[in-house]
Formats: sequence, structure tokens, C-alpha cells
Amino acid sequence: MIDFHDRLKTYIKGSSYDYKALSLEIGQGERYISNLLSSKSDPGYSSVVKICSALGITPNQIAGLNDQITLAGGEIDNRIVSAQAERILTSVTREAHRKLSQRGARPLLDDVLTWWHQQGGVLTNFDTLSEHVDLYLAPDEHSRLPEPYKIGHQSLAAQSFGIQTAEHLRYLFTTFDDKLCESVRLAHVEATRGEPKLTIEEIDVMLPGHSFPLRFTYKRLLLPVRDGQGNKFVLNYSQALE
Repeated sequence: MIDFHDRLKTYIKGSSYDYKALSLEIGQGERYISNLLSSKSDPGYSSVVKICSALGITPNQIAGLNDQITLAGGEIDNRIVSAQAERILTSVTREAHRKLSQRGARPLLDDVLTWWHQQGGVLTNFDTLSEHVDLYLAPDEHSRLPEPYKIGHQSLAAQSFGIQTAEHLRYLFTTFDDKLCESVRLAHVEATRGEPKLTIEEIDVMLPGHSFPLRFTYKRLLLPVRDGQGNKFVLNYSQALE
């Protein structure tokens, strides 16, 4: 049976792209596709969508469903096909999260985006990621500072600032520069409008025990999320830039 990676090779061969050109087209490093195929690793959902868009195909086709589902009269119900494709992509994501848990590695940005998409922004099936992200209360019109709600023990903030609790981070915000706090607050306001916000940030902060500011440069992904009771939050997943 032909798997995802073999189908991808076939579609690339029939396109105007080589591996390098396709990698760059979808916003990745030039060896992304080559490494994906050679290692048979699991792409995130957003990468699958971008690859399909570049190649002019659908997720159903790359999932191998176009030759597997037929209905009377030869017509295919696209809703059924899409549901089947979503189930396949969901199983790919679960396998990726299983491997992630086994190797004890930090999640990729694609891992977090895939989880967010498949859960519809609801904080479910969250255990694998929860230790790597921070949750903030969604800001309201009276918010003056960002409002940390839960800190992941392996999040970038926890590791960089030496904190373990939301209360500790809340205190640090009271010591940070006003412009920095306002920038973070406004970014959270933007995130609550419904779309992921991915930026590269560079900040200088004074931390307890240091006589000079420390500079941090990192990728920051902000996602609007909610719990089962409808309470709204902003999820922050950040990765340091070397």
C-alpha cells in the first residue's frame, strides 16, 4: 500500500517543483521536504495544507482517498471524503504526539498549530503540550497588564525567567518596562480576535539578581483558546532563537 510519503514524491515529480523549491514555497528551510521524505517524519496539519496548495491538490488526494471512496453513480460526496481525510490527519497527529512524548522533545510550532486546529481552539487533549506553553486570561477593556493564568514548567518563560507559577510571572510584569507590558497586552488583544499570531520578538528585561538587562530573542505563537466552560484564554508557545 502506498503511504503518504510515496504519494507526496509522486505528486512532486508531476509538478514544476523540486524538493528545494517546494520547501521554500511553503515557507520552510530548503531541505524541509527532503528531510521529511528521507526520515518519513510526520508533517503538521498546516504543512500538509500548504504543500497541497502549492501542488494544486487536496488533502484528500495526498491522504490517498481519491481511489478508495466511491458512491453510486461515480459521484463522491466531498463532505464524506473530507471527514475521512480529517480522521487520517488526526491519526498522523496522534502518532506525532506519541513520538514527541517518547523522545521528551519540545513540540514544533506545527505540533501546536495542528492541535489547535483539530481541537477547534478548545483546551482538550492538552496533556502533551501543557508543560510547554503558558496560558493567559483573555484581556478585557480594564486590563492594564497581561494576566498569567497557568505556566508550563518547560515553557520558555519558566526556563528563561526561573519561574514556576503564574503568580511569579504576574509579579515580574509589574517590574518590567511599561512599553513591554503594553506590547504584550495588545498582542493578546489581537490574538483574541480569532487568528494565530506568529512573530519574532526581542526584549530586554531586568530580572531579580541581575545588575543589567537580559536580552531574549524568540519566536512567539499566540492562539485564542477556551476551556469547556467557555472561559477565554490566550495560549503562548515560544521558542528561543539561537
